[in-house]
Amino acid sequence: MKNNPQLLSPYRVLDLADEKGALCGAVLASMGADVIKVEPPCGCATRRKPPFHEDQPNMESSLVHWALNKNKRSLTLALETADGREIFEKLLRSADFLIESFKPGYLEKLGFGYEDVRRIAPSLIYVSITPYGHGGPRSEWEAVDINLQAMGGHMYLSGDVDRAPVRVGLDASYLHGGTEGAAGAMVALNHRRRTGRGQHVDVSMQQCIIWTLLNTTMTWQMVQRQEMRGGAVRKERGNTVYTRVIWPCRDGMVLFIPIGGGGGKARSNSYLRFVDWMRQDGYFADCLILRDWNNKEMYSFSQSEYDAVSDQIGEFLKTKTVSELYERAVADRFLLAPISTVENLLSSPQLEERKFFAEAVGLELGQAIKYPGPFAKFSKTPLAEARRAPLLGEDTDRILFELGYDSCETIDALRASGAV
Repeated sequence: MKNNPQLLSPYRVLDLADEKGALCGAVLASMGADVIKVEPPCGCATRRKPPFHEDQPNMESSLVHWALNKNKRSLTLALETADGREIFEKLLRSADFLIESFKPGYLEKLGFGYEDVRRIAPSLIYVSITPYGHGGPRSEWEAVDINLQAMGGHMYLSGDVDRAPVRVGLDASYLHGGTEGAAGAMVALNHRRRTGRGQHVDVSMQQCIIWTLLNTTMTWQMVQRQEMRGGAVRKERGNTVYTRVIWPCRDGMVLFIPIGGGGGKARSNSYLRFVDWMRQDGYFADCLILRDWNNKEMYSFSQSEYDAVSDQIGEFLKTKTVSELYERAVADRFLLAPISTVENLLSSPQLEERKFFAEAVGLELGQAIKYPGPFAKFSKTPLAEARRAPLLGEDTDRILFELGYDSCETIDALRASGAV
C-alpha cells in the first residue's frame, strides 16, 4: 500500500448505473475505490448521450460519459446470459458495493435483487438510485430529469415570476441522486465496519430534489406562503416592487443587489460606496440619494422610483468589465460578485492555486481533457488523480483474469458466446 493510502483503496464497487446514478461511482472512484463499470457489450446508454467530442457521435466520444465515468474500469457483461450471470455472481463475491439505477424489479428478474444479492454476499452494500425509490405508488414510474425537477418542487422556484417555471440547465436530479447515493454508501460502510453486515441504500431522486428546497417547505407549513421563483428581476421578501439582481456589464454578468429587500448596515454601506464610485466616474444623479434606500425607507419606494435608480446603475455597470467590478468590490467592500462562465473557472487563480482542475492522461482521441479534481482535500488520505473514462470493455480481460478466468481461450469463448 502507498505511504498515503486513499480513503477507499481497499474496496471494490460494481457500477451498473446509467447517467441517473453514475456520479455515485465517480465519487467513490475519486476516493480510491476500484470502480468497475459493468455495461452490456453494446455499451451503456450514457455513451450515446450528446454532446459528443468534435460533434462525432460514437461510443467513445460522449462528453457526458467522460464526465461521469472518470477513474473507473470498464467490463462488458451480458447479464441476460447464463455465463454473464455466473461471472457477475463471482464479481459480487469480490465486491463491497453495488450501484444500480434500473427500474425496480428488473434485477430481481435476473436473480440480482437486493434479497438475492444479500444471500450471495451478505456484507455487500447495495445502492439503488431511481426516480421515486423502491416502494410507494410511483416506484415503477419512469422519469427523466425534467420530470423530477418538476415533481420535486425545484422547477416552481426557477425562472422569472411572470413566466412559466423553467428547468435548471443541468441534470440536477441525477447529480443530486448520485452524490446522495455516495453519501448513503459511506454511512452504510460505517455500519458494516461495526456489524459486518451490508444493507440496501434506497435513493429517491425526487426526494433528493426536495432536499434542495431549504426553507421553502417550512415557509409553507408555518405561514402558508408559497415561495415564488425569481430570476434576474424579482421581488425580495417584504418588498412591493421588482428589483434587479443580475446585471449585464461590458463583458459578462454580475450579481448585485444595491437596494431593496433589506440587508441592514452591510448593504447600506455597500450601496453608498458604490454610489461614490459612480460619482467619481461622472455617473451621479440625484435619484441615487433621493431616499434612504436600505434602511427606514427600504420598503416604501415605488416601482418608478426604483426604476430610475436601476437605470442609472445599469448604464454605469455596462461601462465596466467583470474584472474591474470585482476588483473594486473587493477593495471598497461592496456586495457584488461575478457570474462565472466555464472559461472563467478554467482560468481562475483560486482554483489554479488549489490545483482543482487536472488533465486526464492517455486520452486516445488526440486531446487532453481537464477534469474537475478533488471535491475536498484530505491531509492524510488524498483523493485520486483524474484518470480518463474507460473505453468500452477496455478492462474486461484483466478483470476476468482477476476472477480466475486465466485462459485466453476461455475468455475468447465467452466473448464469442456474447457473454462479455
